[in-house]
Amino acid sequence: MSNTIIDSDILIYFIKGKPEVVDKLLAIPPHNLYTTRINYTELIYGAYNSARVAENLKVVRPFLENFQILEFDQESSEVFAKTKAHLKKNGNIIADMDLMIASIALQHGFSLVSNNIKHFERIDGLDLVGWL
Repeated sequence: MSNTIIDSDILIYFIKGKPEVVDKLLAIPPHNLYTTRINYTELIYGAYNSARVAENLKVVRPFLENFQILEFDQESSEVFAKTKAHLKKNGNIIADMDLMIASIALQHGFSLVSNNIKHFERIDGLDLVGWL
């Protein structure tokens, strides 16, 4: 199994206990399992933006400790800028946070598991995997 970045939507499906996501995620060896600081931020924000902040933080924080967290660094920034310029020239706009996640995956040569296929498939070279 190759190194795999898990996108926020899939992380949320796992937390909610969606069986097909739970089974597939648990089948990935821990040393191949990653998410990004952007996904981490999205999940923490979701907890703070919920009606049950403390309860959700108690679930989300320990859950995220199971993942190796990839940072958005200088190399990711270069990939982001080049990819965003290319997309813009072709009339494709992708939200910056999603493009940051994709840039990290591209930089490392990792697969990205997401349910947001239509959004991410516009990014050349991204190894995109859909589970649902």
